[in-house]
Amino acid sequence: MPRKIIESPNSSQGESSRRDFLKSATTVAAGLVAAKALEAEPADLLPSIMLGSHKVSRLIVGANPIYGYSHFNKQYSQHMVEWFTDDRVVKLMLDCEKAGINTWQYSFNYDQKRQIPKIRAAGCNMQFICLAASWHYDEKMARTPEAVLEGTIKCAQAAAEFKPIGITFHGGATDILYRAGKIDLLKSYVNAVHDLGFLAGISTHNPKILETLHEKGFANDFYMTGLHYVTRHPEDWIKEIGTLPLDEGWIASDPPRMAEAIRKVDKPALVYKVLAAGRKCDSEEQKRQAIEWAFKNIKPTDATIIGLYPRYSDQVTETTKMVREILA
Repeated sequence: MPRKIIESPNSSQGESSRRDFLKSATTVAAGLVAAKALEAEPADLLPSIMLGSHKVSRLIVGANPIYGYSHFNKQYSQHMVEWFTDDRVVKLMLDCEKAGINTWQYSFNYDQKRQIPKIRAAGCNMQFICLAASWHYDEKMARTPEAVLEGTIKCAQAAAEFKPIGITFHGGATDILYRAGKIDLLKSYVNAVHDLGFLAGISTHNPKILETLHEKGFANDFYMTGLHYVTRHPEDWIKEIGTLPLDEGWIASDPPRMAEAIRKVDKPALVYKVLAAGRKCDSEEQKRQAIEWAFKNIKPTDATIIGLYPRYSDQVTETTKMVREILA
């Protein structure tokens, strides 16, 4: 969801001077941010797991709020995108690192060509895990299994520029392959990511797919698993509840089903939709209960991914404090 920049049609020396001033001011501001980062005293790392040779905090910051994947409606998604300027993305990463989070899971987005260099320039050492999909690389690509595989590999190759520790096949893309009976195509993806020198992950929202992946014994290094199955098709809903939901569908029986599947697999799972895309955030107690439930029902070798939108409160401090207390 790229941001559009509207330029004035007027061109003059005054405009050129203004650009020079803004460029100079931006450079100074970046220097101040970097200096502040170096001065900050980070908290101890949160309890962590190992992904390959990488130590990863059991709370990973997600990117859905940053790139406007609200899972509510277009208006709320745009609300998020407009607030998350590059400077606020940098500040979020600095705040997370200071609070003891050391990993950011993001969906591939071309804005990262600007943002990740700025994050690094600010002195932030956050690790990155990239979620790759053919439509993130080129939204015009076909949604056939072969095109999804090809495009997602291209997306992974493009993401290599940012030096992630792992690159994950998108859950929606996994669903497309599974429904077409072509889940074995994921072997090519795993091999391609390993050839790039990164850990390979596979994401899914469907516990049956997770069980299938485990049975097949693919060489992926980890999973990403959604506690809510939001990629159901209409026929799935009719079969399960006899009707269609108004939106993606968020039902209470989904998390226990996925958690049971997570406990059966022998590889680390990075668990997302812990707060049901904000639906379990009406109070701090409700939020705490959801996070605590997740950690109690997954393996000690698993981690959670939670998107943070600190527009109205210090969600970084609030959430890391809860996780520390829950895992104490």
